[in-house]
Amino acid sequence: DNPWANAKPRPFVKKWTTEELLPLVDKGLTGRNFDQGRQLFGETKCYSCHRFNNEGGNFGPDLTILSGRFAPRDVIDKVINPSKYISDQFAGVTITTLDGKIITGRIINLHGDNYQVNTNMLDPNGQTNVSRKNIETIGPSKTSMMPTGLLDVLHQDEILDLVAYLLSRGDGKHKMFAK
Repeated sequence: DNPWANAKPRPFVKKWTTEELLPLVDKGLTGRNFDQGRQLFGETKCYSCHRFNNEGGNFGPDLTILSGRFAPRDVIDKVINPSKYISDQFAGVTITTLDGKIITGRIINLHGDNYQVNTNMLDPNGQTNVSRKNIETIGPSKTSMMPTGLLDVLHQDEILDLVAYLLSRGDGKHKMFAK
């Protein structure tokens, strides 16, 4: 039962900033909508890379235990500014080829002299093949594999529902959802 299988792309709402959202999150995580938060987790493609409550992908960290490690304001900052801090465990690489091409992504396969690099975490088929013989430099990427602007397709109440969902550990009876 994948509630996101038929999710349509969402239109741009606004370019949200951490400064705008922090006061809203600090005072707005009561009376939230669990089902909408779960739906938005899918519509914003979080599930493509992250596991949550035993659903989703595994490119990025499991977000089920997010609330045990981070305050709501940290969650907002990490989503708005994904490259501010990149865990070594989930960092990508930047490869410069001898002909000057720059490829940033996660190495998902190494076979012989060929690297298979996923360059778009939201598209598992978005892969580039790079011959080791054609690499000039390779090193850790300074850019997170998590895309920016993920919240820019959501309205204020939707962002609050999504943050509450993430902090609930998948518990629809959490006090953030009490009416």
